[in-house]
Amino acid sequence: MHFHSRTITSCTLIYLGCLFTLLYVIFSDGFYHPDEYFQILEYAHMKLFGTSSEELPWEYQTMMRPGFQPLIAYGFGKLLTSIHFYDPFILQTFLRFFSGTLSVIALLLFCRAIRPFFRTENEEKWYLILGFFVWFMAYFHVRFSSETLSGNLLLLLVSMLLLYRQKERRHPFLWGLWMGLLAGTAFIVRFQVGFALLGFGVWLLVYLRKGSLLTGLGLGVATMLGIGTAADRWLYGTWTCTPLNYLHENILQGHIDSFGIDPWWYYLAYIPLEGGILFGVLLLAAVVVFIWKNLRHPLTWMLIPFLIAHQAIGHKEVRFLFPILAFAPYILIAASQHIPTRLLRSKGARIVGWVAASLNVLIIVFNLTIRNTDIAFYHQMRELCPSGKPKAILNLKKDKTFYSYYETTLFPRAVSGYYFLPAGTQRHLFDTLSDMERSAQTFIEQQIPVFILSEDPQLDKHFSVPLKKIDWNPYPQWIVRYFNFNDWVGLSVRRKNLYRVDITREGTL
Repeated sequence: MHFHSRTITSCTLIYLGCLFTLLYVIFSDGFYHPDEYFQILEYAHMKLFGTSSEELPWEYQTMMRPGFQPLIAYGFGKLLTSIHFYDPFILQTFLRFFSGTLSVIALLLFCRAIRPFFRTENEEKWYLILGFFVWFMAYFHVRFSSETLSGNLLLLLVSMLLLYRQKERRHPFLWGLWMGLLAGTAFIVRFQVGFALLGFGVWLLVYLRKGSLLTGLGLGVATMLGIGTAADRWLYGTWTCTPLNYLHENILQGHIDSFGIDPWWYYLAYIPLEGGILFGVLLLAAVVVFIWKNLRHPLTWMLIPFLIAHQAIGHKEVRFLFPILAFAPYILIAASQHIPTRLLRSKGARIVGWVAASLNVLIIVFNLTIRNTDIAFYHQMRELCPSGKPKAILNLKKDKTFYSYYETTLFPRAVSGYYFLPAGTQRHLFDTLSDMERSAQTFIEQQIPVFILSEDPQLDKHFSVPLKKIDWNPYPQWIVRYFNFNDWVGLSVRRKNLYRVDITREGTL
């Protein structure tokens, strides 16, 4: 497919891409994985408002998560509280804007760095289209997660190296210092990218043995490791080495395996499944072609140890590979250069292209119009629980709800989330149903509204205190009314039920 220079330019694509990213900042208000919430937002909330650390996940107790990202979230939260404008949803929007801005900067700087690589102007335009408008890239850009932030930092790191090599640059020490700061920051954000950084360092020693650059690189890395250690001291209240703690707990103690051991073919199957089949298959094939055809490329030296390390770990998740997703547009373009032009222009290729474009549009519409289930629930609770008025939320410790879950990694315990909890809410967890019933009765006598969260869809039928089930759903009414075949819209909330204690039936109002 070709572009007419008068109808669309690279600058136009950049402007449209920035606006498109802003749409995702505003409307893509969920999170891909609970770690994005529990390991960052909940930590920041604890430091902002002094909530208890005893109900945080086991990773906090073992001091194995970095404090750098929670510190960033804390900084934005402190700014909002200082101007009396704090709101958990507004803070999330600020963080998405931060991530989206950094993603755009990294994407454009990398585009500048690889401009000599493009054979035609159309390839640069396709890079921008793939970078801005493919659904998983747009979604990835605004996530305030360790995977997104570390991926953007790796993209900036490779950009700096490619720009340095394009011609003999002056001040190699300063270039190395900037690379070191980027590499060190990527590591203190997500320790697992250390495997990619190892490959980057080995490539420098093999192909670019420049002493002043390496000295600057080492100083930059050391500086960021020091900053990361200070951030960890702020988070945990004591000096500790979180990378070693992570290595000890997850690898040496094998706690990561408690989340399940996956087969060797996991990534081959689940990357296509989570990537929308067609997109995932194309990306997998492109990675193989890129590595095979670019054995001396620094990115190849980063990809190989990173992929091997994650393949060797028993517990696998597709999100573990997200830090290299930032390179996907470049890898796809590079792989396409090894496909004969007649095949790219064939009828079959056009069909695949139109199918991919159609699926892309549908997924984007879904992402921007359908609210994340968890976020939909938190908005529902804010409407039911006006700020400033006392209320109570109760549930059994072993029930998985939108505010808590039960974990057994170190020892059996309930983990609670407070970040999205409406102001003035009391949270209570119970071992037995009878204990929860007695507590609900006590709150009734005190005229305090009570909400029950339960996995039991018929709790109102056998609870000793009268309950009213609140029907809610994260999907728009038009989907529920016209497209709810076999009640598929209820799957995400079937075991997360919401009840309100019906105090009117107790005769107290």
